[in-house]
Amino acid sequence: MLRSESTGPEAAAKSGKSLLRRVAKDMGEQLQEAKKQTAAIELAGVCKSFGSRVVLEGISLSVARGEGLCVCGANAAGKTTLLRIIAGLLQPGSGAVQICGFDMRTQAREIKPMLGAILHKSMVYPQLTVVENLRFFSKLYGVRDSKGRIEELLEQAGLGAYRDDRAGVLSRGMTQRLAIARAMEHNPSVLLADEPFAGLDAKASKHLVSLLRSFKDKGGAILVTTHNVDFALRCCESVAVLEDHKLIFNARVSQIDTAEFARDYLSYARATV
Repeated sequence: MLRSESTGPEAAAKSGKSLLRRVAKDMGEQLQEAKKQTAAIELAGVCKSFGSRVVLEGISLSVARGEGLCVCGANAAGKTTLLRIIAGLLQPGSGAVQICGFDMRTQAREIKPMLGAILHKSMVYPQLTVVENLRFFSKLYGVRDSKGRIEELLEQAGLGAYRDDRAGVLSRGMTQRLAIARAMEHNPSVLLADEPFAGLDAKASKHLVSLLRSFKDKGGAILVTTHNVDFALRCCESVAVLEDHKLIFNARVSQIDTAEFARDYLSYARATV
């Protein structure tokens, strides 16, 4: 004799568990989507002064994961100060800085491994070879499977043929490639680059654009401060202009004529020298 399907407490319990599993799955998917939507870099009303000299005033910017922001402006406009605040090297006078949802004032320790930085100086040791530099920083960052990661970076940066060359004899372009590999060694979520195209020829600049795009394609976010907007706009989705310590322009690259913007910015930069 066939048993009829139970409609008592046992069936109700099974139905309840099934509902809970569906709700948990939905909540998990929503959480993952929320994490994707959390900005990699979020600035709200950031101000900075050195004594009586105002350097930044009320700067609010956002960079999504997998995207890039080009920040340009005349010399002394506040670009480098802004980058150093985002990197946690300077404290803002007021305002908030968040990296991937973490607050810089209270969670700096958690934020530190999320950041990679390329500053004016390459931060590599000239007396060490390319591969020795990467080994040193892999130990410093506590990189797991450092051997595999180093080989991956050498290939990505096009440094395989230079692996045994001392960093001090590399060209400017190759040194910059090594600096980028060093900054990306620990797989950061955010890459900060201060004037990364300075001193590079067109070929080296194009390779740098390729490296930055590859970083974004893997979900990383980049913030580039530069005068070379032509190349920077090729790897960024947004562009902002600082003038007299204030944000005077902020737009999506898709909303502007990039060639016209590059020409106008070049004329502007020359006029402010």
